[in-house]
Amino acid sequence: MPTVSSVTQGTPIWVDLQSTDAAEAAAFYHALFGWDLSEPTEQTGGYWLASVGGVPVCAIGSLPQALAENGAMPTWTTYLSVDDADAAAAAIPEAGGRVLLPPGEPRSGVRLLIATDATRAIVGLWQNSGAHTPWLRNEPGAVDWFELMSDDVDAAVDFYQAVLGASVSHMKLGASDYPMLNSAGGEFAGVTTPDVAGLPSHWRVYFAVTDLTESVELVKKLGGRVLSKPASAEGVGSWAAVTDPHGAVFSLLQAESAAPDES
Repeated sequence: MPTVSSVTQGTPIWVDLQSTDAAEAAAFYHALFGWDLSEPTEQTGGYWLASVGGVPVCAIGSLPQALAENGAMPTWTTYLSVDDADAAAAAIPEAGGRVLLPPGEPRSGVRLLIATDATRAIVGLWQNSGAHTPWLRNEPGAVDWFELMSDDVDAAVDFYQAVLGASVSHMKLGASDYPMLNSAGGEFAGVTTPDVAGLPSHWRVYFAVTDLTESVELVKKLGGRVLSKPASAEGVGSWAAVTDPHGAVFSLLQAESAAPDES
């Protein structure tokens, strides 16, 4: 199993979902991905912990009522590692972002902040303590890729360069240029415009599946919605944007090595 047990500055370190019904959301993702789920405890901060083969994948918690009353929607949050949360918080306003939740410890041993970047995409920054539980990646049912869907790609890239010290590389995705954010650990996310009309700038989590067609149908059967027709790219695979029954947006990705022969 591909696992991540150490991270560098700027690298994704965790994802979680805040939902208007955490228990129902947990049941949906269990049925979709086959996750094993541990019920919320004080140690997990009231979150359900999802795992595959005993290795953690993500957490699912409740959307705070105050946020829901102010129009916040269920959402997947990507957390990026930072060496110093206070320094990152200080750099955010200068780079055009806004700190929503200042650095603090929601539970023992976890120090993080929540912010919006220069294009109003919400992102978590998690201070790297150097000791992490292994995190499953790039396996069916686990996170495979990240994209920053932004209405201003250049401004988004500039923000993460300023706050995280990220570098940028480029690839061709079809006929389009596709910038990618890089840390010392390599490329960790693509930056592109939203793939669905009306969606604001946001961080998108891609979960790996072995059969995109079957997974998309299962999303619909379980009460979710399909936002985009499946797309594909050489060297990548096939993917589609979907939501869970409560409206949280994510994507499914079938890697090219697992893609069906369409000839």
